[in-house]
Amino acid sequence: MEYNRIVYPERAEYLNEDIFRSYKVFLDHWNDLASKFKSNFEESILRRVSKTLIVIGEQSSGKTLLANKIDQDFKITKEKCRTGAIEYDRNNIWHRIVSGAGRNNELIEKNTNKSVLFHIENNSKWVDDVKTFCGSNSDRTCIIIADNCENHYFIQGILGMTDTEFLQVGFTEPMLVAAAQRYVALCRNDLRGAMFAMFTNSSSFAESFHKEVNKLHNRLVENIPLPIPSPQDKETIIRVNTNRLNPFSYWYCLDRAGVDEKLNVLEKIKSESGFKDVFEAVDSAIQKASPSRVGRPPKKCLLTLFAFTDQNDITGLIESLEISELEHNINDNIFVDVATFKNNWKDFFLFDDQRKGKLLQSEWNLRIVLVGNQFTSLLLSGHHKVETKKIMESCLKYHGPGTQTETIQRHKDALESDLDILNGLPPNDLTAFWASGQVRSHQYEKELLELFPNYNKSDEGFLSYRPDWVVEPYSVCELSSSRDSSISSVNEAIRRKAIVCEFTALKEFNKTTVQSYLNRKIPNYVNILQEQ
Repeated sequence: MEYNRIVYPERAEYLNEDIFRSYKVFLDHWNDLASKFKSNFEESILRRVSKTLIVIGEQSSGKTLLANKIDQDFKITKEKCRTGAIEYDRNNIWHRIVSGAGRNNELIEKNTNKSVLFHIENNSKWVDDVKTFCGSNSDRTCIIIADNCENHYFIQGILGMTDTEFLQVGFTEPMLVAAAQRYVALCRNDLRGAMFAMFTNSSSFAESFHKEVNKLHNRLVENIPLPIPSPQDKETIIRVNTNRLNPFSYWYCLDRAGVDEKLNVLEKIKSESGFKDVFEAVDSAIQKASPSRVGRPPKKCLLTLFAFTDQNDITGLIESLEISELEHNINDNIFVDVATFKNNWKDFFLFDDQRKGKLLQSEWNLRIVLVGNQFTSLLLSGHHKVETKKIMESCLKYHGPGTQTETIQRHKDALESDLDILNGLPPNDLTAFWASGQVRSHQYEKELLELFPNYNKSDEGFLSYRPDWVVEPYSVCELSSSRDSSISSVNEAIRRKAIVCEFTALKEFNKTTVQSYLNRKIPNYVNILQEQ
């Protein structure tokens, strides 16, 4: 890890920069607001009346993010109308606004083609620009986005005042009344049929403008507070984007943080603090992690490759992969090897972005269980099911940091004793099994399903992906789920517990075959961190 700091956008305007391209904007907490925009749009497009919605929110609450999202999603949809068929996208807020009563693709395309959008901010000549824009698009519905409209440019533009004139007079109540009168006239004439989306952090400005305009034209302007996400939704936004922008996970930051830093993040999540405040708290948590916390090996999630191979002696095969420093979790024997990689295993795999490899490694350890022909014969025979299951479960036993050496050694000795059954097995010809190619998975999976009824049936915590065997499900790091603010509850809420296993039969067990198999699986685990 290069720095004990996280990357996050301090302002929504920065999201167009390359470093923030993977930032994910969540929309569901804006559902009610999107419905109000939809209602206004329908009135504008059907009856050619002007509608104005003023969205009020504190700094860092997402106002500019939403304004830019509407603009960007409109442009994306406009381009798709030119190049191909429209498909409703729940992550596109423009689709939510113009899709009618349902997710009507034809209506999205029709309304997009009949609409144009103009985005203004800090432009004191905006009225002239918008009049020209609406005049040249008189056959379309004009969407006008005005961000930071509490700033002087907005009123100044309505009144047609120069910067010098405005500075000489200053903002006054009569000026607001005059601006309201002219705004009503504009919406009835030159800007008739336009739909305004105004964004401000000043409730006093919004209330005053709303009051003065509606005295003259009832319901021309409506105010609505920007919806604040629930603590769970807010934390999801922070967690997902911390994971999408950084080479280590949200959990990694909190696991290394001290008590005060963890509680500070929790307080920011549960309060009405904006996204920037929460990101700053997470940044502070990892930045202030003491050297002892940084150096302490954490208990991460465990991803296991359980591989069958066509060898009677598997000694040294895992080492030959040269993945990284490993820890053997079993006494030396020729039948089964178990090795765990806690650091630097990411370089063994192919990632389209090295950041993703670091991210995955920050929250997951890698384990390889390698079994030779003797154990494969035991499994496929269908006999000794109790002993077979016990061996497999022991291979996946996960001892956390701080486990006493004596406890670990007792586990190894017990597993060695369980493997004695392999010494007495009669030889079994596996030639046909190893010659069957991909079909051989049907044979071992049939036996695995009898041993583990949830084999290939559980996807809890893994989105749409289904690992072969979920020993312990994945749960997101969720401070907001803690029962209270006690440190024991907080630590329980972020504790990593997931243990999953992927099975494969590799006739040749080497660097090429192992990389090829796991490179197909690894991206699913990156998505698990980056999408929820």
